[in-house]
Amino acid sequence: MIFDITVWAILKIFILVFLGLYIIFSLVVVRQVQLMVSTVKVGFENQLKLLAFVHLLFAIAVLFFALITL
Repeated sequence: MIFDITVWAILKIFILVFLGLYIIFSLVVVRQVQLMVSTVKVGFENQLKLLAFVHLLFAIAVLFFALITL
């Protein structure tokens, strides 16, 4: 066989692509929270920004660990 492509290799690629897309989604969430906080005053804007940023960091960490383990 010319290429040694297994189901596991294809699954790894799909997982990494999905995690990359999830980071893009996390970036969109951070941007949306920033826009929401600038227009709507709810009293806990800093906590919302922090939560969105932690979500982004968690998504980046998951991709990093997936790159290491897969």
